[in-house]
Amino acid sequence: MVKVNLKSQNGRSMVEMLGVLAIIGVLSVGGVYGYGVAMKKHKANEALHKASMLATTVSAYAMSNDGNLPSSIADFANLGYYTELSDNGTQFKLTMKGVGYDVCKQMESSMGGMVRNVTCVEGSDDVVITYYKNLATNETEGEKSPTGGNGVGGCSSVCKIDEECIDGNCVKSKTTDGTCAKNSDCDDWCKTGETCYCAIEVEETENPSSCYNNFRGACAVATKKTGVGGGYIVSNEGINWWSAVNFCKAYDMSLASLADVGITGGYEACGDCMASTCLGTVNWTDLKAYLGSDQYLLKDAAMDNNDGCWQYVSNDNSCFVFFLIPNDKFAGSDTYRNNTYYKALCID
Repeated sequence: MVKVNLKSQNGRSMVEMLGVLAIIGVLSVGGVYGYGVAMKKHKANEALHKASMLATTVSAYAMSNDGNLPSSIADFANLGYYTELSDNGTQFKLTMKGVGYDVCKQMESSMGGMVRNVTCVEGSDDVVITYYKNLATNETEGEKSPTGGNGVGGCSSVCKIDEECIDGNCVKSKTTDGTCAKNSDCDDWCKTGETCYCAIEVEETENPSSCYNNFRGACAVATKKTGVGGGYIVSNEGINWWSAVNFCKAYDMSLASLADVGITGGYEACGDCMASTCLGTVNWTDLKAYLGSDQYLLKDAAMDNNDGCWQYVSNDNSCFVFFLIPNDKFAGSDTYRNNTYYKALCID
């Protein structure tokens, strides 16, 4: 018979206990990480699904309206995100704000089919999803999509024979009394040596979704302010946004944007930024020296969130636009397009 030597044990050593705790810790961290990845994939799939449902509705509208996109998508679907729509020729881009960069990267890795591209910008919570207007899954079929006459909210297909489509609005064409729809209508009206443009007048409506009606154009001399530097040209008087666009075109220039003056961010939260909160390469000292103490309209559009804030949008159909006050180192967005207090700021 084999004799067994039994020895009593009083517990585990400290090394053994630390080893067990280390194993538990590793498993816990791995579990939390795996759960986090799974949740991001779930949110990404859910966001892509919602976006694609909305894209189907936008596509149906575009295909039945010569490729023009709807001016508003607020009534089409409730995605749970603030959304914007922009025209890109045969494609359209749907921007979903507040998705989150990590979730966006998951969406980026899952693109395919009718989702032609997913763009994530580091430092931003927004995602931009690109579709062909006919929702094609390849370039050959996608390029057959209609491009549209005038981008988002286009009007080229609905203007009357005596009207011109100007920035999404039907405007009466030139008559013998000096009215106009575009700058070239003022060529005969303009005197030799003058630079002229078509100044647009609008009336405010009671409908907050359309903002304005009764667009009329009248030829005017494009008088620029003297003493302006930095290659800018500005109007001598305050004019509305549509007139500012035409004023700049008269000098073969464009109405300046936020990016043109070096502001690329910092205004997302509530539609404005000041001094160091304006991100980018903006040089306030130079702007003040070039432009003085006046206030200027910018190209960029904004939308009222009805919560005391305005938010940047990428289309020309909103009621609000950004403006610049170099003297105060400030860029804001809570002014109406038909406000005639601000001056045009033109840049090459």
